[in-house]
Amino acid sequence: MAYIYGKRFVGRMTPIVVSLREELFPIPYDQINWNLARNHCAEEDLYVRHPLIQDILWATLQNIEHIFHQWPCDKLREKALRIALEHIHYEDEATQYICRGPVNKVQYEVLISYVIKLCLV
Repeated sequence: MAYIYGKRFVGRMTPIVVSLREELFPIPYDQINWNLARNHCAEEDLYVRHPLIQDILWATLQNIEHIFHQWPCDKLREKALRIALEHIHYEDEATQYICRGPVNKVQYEVLISYVIKLCLV
């Protein structure tokens, strides 16, 4: 998932995506303030409370992340993405393309292959 996040991949808007957004979010998707929503979670899903310092750190990193898209940080990001991709290919080869479960193969490797194809086009 780090590779997909690092590429800043965004899928196409399809009727299914629009329908899911309407079903899952109580307000229109384009009106959600993600900076405020980032740390909100259902009480049942929150196993351990975030320390205040963690929330402050996440908010700070979110606000300065645009800096990392400029030279020389963008070169570092590209190198990190190449290394992440090498690790994915290495895992495939080391396990002889046999996965521990279908989630790894579909969620990570197939999705990343799809992202790579779309980004190269």
